Amino acid sequence: MKPLDRDFYNRESLIVAKELLGKVLVHEINGHKVSVKIVETEAYMGITDKAAHSYGGKRTPRVQIMYGGPGFSYVFMIYGIYYCFNIVIREEGTPQAVLIRASEPVEGLDLLAQNRFKKTYKDLTKRQIRDLTNGPGKL
Repeated sequence: MKPLDRDFYNRESLIVAKELLGKVLVHEINGHKVSVKIVETEAYMGITDKAAHSYGGKRTPRVQIMYGGPGFSYVFMIYGIYYCFNIVIREEGTPQAVLIRASEPVEGLDLLAQNRFKKTYKDLTKRQIRDLTNGPGKL
């Protein structure tokens, strides 16, 4: 599997959000690989989307990255508790993004379990396995 290039992300958020489904997100932590399959996304359409951080052309240090080029990821905190993973979509100056809402673990299960529940994967309950990466703020 090859990495997606920035051109993949330089399209409308609704299209990219759909096409990210089934893609595998890979991250390396201290020499250990973790990967998840993206199973739920949410598109933010920019300055006209009331749910987008950039609604109305808002530009703050928190949302400035949305005005950058396509394919960059950023993490933001909601409700002062949860960290959410977004990807910038469209060309520079058009602040669209896609939130990765949920994923399915593929690789690095023990590291994921340790980071989320302070347990090894084999020690998780069925509910904890289901809840490992099933919503925003859990990736």
